[in-house]
Amino acid sequence: MTTTGRTTSGARARKRRSGMLLPTVLALLAAAPAAPALAAPHAAPPTAPASAVAVTAQALPIVFVHGNSGSAAQFESQFERFTSNGYRQDRLFAYEYDTSGPDNTVAIADLDRFVNRVLRRTGASQVYLVAHSRGTTVSHAYLAGASHARKVAKYVNLDGRSAPTPPGGVPTLAIWGEWQSPPTPRRGTVGVIGGATNIYDPEFGHTETSTSAKSFREIYRFLLGRAPRTTDIVPATGSRVRVAGRAVLFPQNQGFEGATLRIWRVRADTGQRATRGPLATKTISESGHFGPLALDRSATYEFALTRPGGTVHHFYQEPFRRDDYFLRLNSGQEGVGLEAYLPSGPRHVNVGVIRAREMWGDQGANSDVLTSDVLGDGQAPLSVLTPQTSPRSSTTGPLGNIGEQNAMFLTDVGAPLATGPGYAAPDQQTDLGKGQLFPFNALTFLGAVDVYLPADPAARGTIQLGLEPRGGHVREVVNVPNWPSDVHRISVSFRDDVQGR
Repeated sequence: MTTTGRTTSGARARKRRSGMLLPTVLALLAAAPAAPALAAPHAAPPTAPASAVAVTAQALPIVFVHGNSGSAAQFESQFERFTSNGYRQDRLFAYEYDTSGPDNTVAIADLDRFVNRVLRRTGASQVYLVAHSRGTTVSHAYLAGASHARKVAKYVNLDGRSAPTPPGGVPTLAIWGEWQSPPTPRRGTVGVIGGATNIYDPEFGHTETSTSAKSFREIYRFLLGRAPRTTDIVPATGSRVRVAGRAVLFPQNQGFEGATLRIWRVRADTGQRATRGPLATKTISESGHFGPLALDRSATYEFALTRPGGTVHHFYQEPFRRDDYFLRLNSGQEGVGLEAYLPSGPRHVNVGVIRAREMWGDQGANSDVLTSDVLGDGQAPLSVLTPQTSPRSSTTGPLGNIGEQNAMFLTDVGAPLATGPGYAAPDQQTDLGKGQLFPFNALTFLGAVDVYLPADPAARGTIQLGLEPRGGHVREVVNVPNWPSDVHRISVSFRDDVQGR
């Protein structure tokens, strides 16, 4: 990572990038009935235990603002790094807003209401504001109001908008990834905020700019005036952790009202449920909030969200290392939006693999390795990421630039249709030669491939998903039951950090 220091105030402003999804694609995501605009910002996370430790008087509340098709999940690791350094849990907040359309008017107004609530709740006179991608557009517009800017002590701009001067005159740190780093940005022009500290790393993917340990070090130093004790996520010392979050309609970030959440302890080696009944059951309200739950730090869990139509969205992740108040269960209405393009049926499994750090399949020895394996079938694991399915580079698709995948969907499709985009009925065959499936071949940050994973009506089999992060880091594994896709949807989340474990 290289630091250029302060730039001249005459540096040219850059137009806002189009964000993760282009307007036509946003229409696909917004195909669900429109969620009503929130009358007030989302509720803050539950208050942290009294044992939380204050860092210093400088430790103002921090408000994180996500980018397009984002949520608090993209800051989950950074929240845990802050608490690993003694920052109080109840000083960390995520502002979430609807990114299913291009207009930011409501998001900007609601950000002010959210900041006001944070100030009232904490008793602070100012906040630190940290924003990524489209969130920087929201934040720049917010800070343009003098009364708003007075509420912000410092601002961090992550791989987003450029400006000739710090937004609102607020002291600013700007961190830029490969899209806008010199000498040859992968997209657009070199990012710069005049009069700010601008830091560049051309090896960062766009989302990685907001989630990496390197970014955390710079953010912490800028906000608090000293380096953090550690950039690792430090495991909790006790055997229990507290977990809270939201179940939401995505990308509206609207609470999935009427869905029912059940939390199960599962066997790590099979993904099968280890108890006769769930550990907890909650009907999701308009806010989407659940928890905090006291969970075993060494255990593995399934969060099963039964949607109003009766289908179930299963969420699996690696064990929790410390308290996590920002778990997000991002779901949607049955068969709507992108889900409509993932064929469903009783014979195959649909699974989405998610990581808030780009998955690259075309970088040779520096590629990520994602495998799927049907345990017990006698076949070798399938390596899913290839130059065709997961290119790092931003290439031009029918609706704009694509690449930089944070989510990969594994589904079963038949042969391409001769009369237009789309595929014949699932054929129980794997064919990575199809490359990225339509319409995912037109979407930045999302991908889908033809991978046949056989289902069982009772989900008695096990599918193993493994991810070896680029850079020679330890391979992580999550095992899940082979739920049939006519009733079930599966999401598997891998950590975005690559610290030693």
